[in-house]
Amino acid sequence: MSSMRNAVQRRNHKERSQPSSRQKYGLLEKKKDYVLRARDFNIKKARLKTLQRKATQRNPDEFYFAMINSRTRDGGIHVAPRQDEGSLSNDVVKLLKTQDAGYVRLQSAVERKKIEKLEERLVLKDKSEDVGAGAGRKHVVFVDGEEEARGFRPEVYFGTTKEMVERRFNRMRKEQIEEIEAKKKAAEEKMRKGRKSTGEIEAEKAKRKEEALARRKLQKAREGKERELEARRHREAELKQAEREMELQRARMGKGGMVKKNKWARVRKR
Repeated sequence: MSSMRNAVQRRNHKERSQPSSRQKYGLLEKKKDYVLRARDFNIKKARLKTLQRKATQRNPDEFYFAMINSRTRDGGIHVAPRQDEGSLSNDVVKLLKTQDAGYVRLQSAVERKKIEKLEERLVLKDKSEDVGAGAGRKHVVFVDGEEEARGFRPEVYFGTTKEMVERRFNRMRKEQIEEIEAKKKAAEEKMRKGRKSTGEIEAEKAKRKEEALARRKLQKAREGKERELEARRHREAELKQAEREMELQRARMGKGGMVKKNKWARVRKR
């Protein structure tokens, strides 16, 4: 019978919800909620009753030696005194701070290695292809004499145009530029002679779409690497700041006084 009873579909159990006019009071309280609340209330009531009975039966001459050092605050809240046997000595605290500083230095070194790997893999692209006279790296060319130096022409030496000579990367030679121009002219000539077929047009569209998608993927991956690099640099700076703060705390705990301009006499040697 039990198997038959379980096989028959039963009515879904539904509980009454809070009426819309009483939604501001929250969920409708069920019996199990009331039982928990009533049980907690009765426990507190019994505890208060016990405390009241103890207060009425208290001996006014009652004394314990612990009353000498005990104290209260905020209306009778007892504050336990700090036990000397449980507190750490100054040397132990200095040792713990030394270990903490060592851990911070280790994490900082790990972040530095990760930053270097990211910088090696990430090709940093310049905002502009043109390089100013006072910008970063320079290309020094050595010549035989002063006359050759005065008549030196970089576009002739590098075999490129005046527009390309200022580029830091992707500096094409004249032969490459002429080859690109020839391909453009050939494509324009082909377009003038006859129109492309529908299949060729669709193939070119698909190729351009794939190239654009690949460029977007590369750009997205590059931006993700740049964000990761920036976050790791920020974390490294925070670790350095934490290390300096720990060194300052250890210096304050050490022996010796201060010198002028608030500089500590003892500095950690690296």
